[in-house]
Amino acid sequence: MLSRGRILEIVRARLGEERLAGAIVYLDQRQIPKGEKVQVGDVQFEVAWNAQVVFVDLEPQSNWGHACCYLAINPETDEVIQVAAHMPPFLKPETSTYRLLWRGPLAPEWAVATGDD
Repeated sequence: MLSRGRILEIVRARLGEERLAGAIVYLDQRQIPKGEKVQVGDVQFEVAWNAQVVFVDLEPQSNWGHACCYLAINPETDEVIQVAAHMPPFLKPETSTYRLLWRGPLAPEWAVATGDD
């Protein structure tokens, strides 16, 4: 598995520093096995390799249904699958496996969905 620092580097390279300034990034604590269909928020995708999944809330000050995305990262090659979405992974009543990875300097602290980091 990749370190939290390396994952954040990949997210920054993919989305850009300016876009992330007002965003909040969450990391799924589970590693997704190769071939698994991932159902999160309002999207479903399949990973062709073991993956670490990141949720990026691009508009954390907005209410439900706004621009966000999921990134599935191959920890061996840094290959990324990016999936545009409108809903966060926090919709189901069970405990979420997503934890705060990073809050952009322009993102309000009150908008963080979990206090864990």
